[in-house]
Amino acid sequence: MVAPLACALPGVDIDVVLTPGTRLAGVYGTASATEHATCSYGLALEHQDLAGQGGLRVAAVDGTGEVRAVERTDHPFFVATLFQPQLGRRPHPVFVGLIDAMGGPVPSCP
Repeated sequence: MVAPLACALPGVDIDVVLTPGTRLAGVYGTASATEHATCSYGLALEHQDLAGQGGLRVAAVDGTGEVRAVERTDHPFFVATLFQPQLGRRPHPVFVGLIDAMGGPVPSCP
């Protein structure tokens, strides 16, 4: 299920294409984003079809077509990423979306 990425991402910025109609695309409000990644492993190419089964859907891919984020379709905000939103802009859209899904006020950051 897990395999080395086609191109390891040790502390680099990657461009991700957000899948239209997903929660993730909704919180970003754009079709793509640049994110910081520090991983060398991901979902094996031969198993990427599994990311779209059992209540999951692919929410983002990178330039090679490899899955970079998935989300559950039956949950208010279950998002899993292979990039690190905590290392990006503030407030990051993923965290704003989570707080919004919880019904809380979205804090502002300097």
